[in-house]
Amino acid sequence: MNQYTQLSQDERYEIYAALKSKTSQAQIARDLNRSPATISREIRRNKGLRSYRAKQAHDISKQRCYRRTSSLTTFAYAYICHLIEAKWSPE
Repeated sequence: MNQYTQLSQDERYEIYAALKSKTSQAQIARDLNRSPATISREIRRNKGLRSYRAKQAHDISKQRCYRRTSSLTTFAYAYICHLIEAKWSPE
């Protein structure tokens, strides 16, 4: 099974340039050695009001990734684990 990797900023610039030159999404996918679904999803999720732009797409993607990360500190995580192990309940 292939290891999933996110698109890099360089790949996003290549997508942007290819779209400007009217290259098909299937050809872009072949050039980047990615699935056509990946390219289609990238364009759909990260386009703005003025179509797909590489820098904007990268920023949108990073914001989405940042929101998924946990904001718990190491101490808070350890304390929560301690309370769970002690069978503590908020009730």
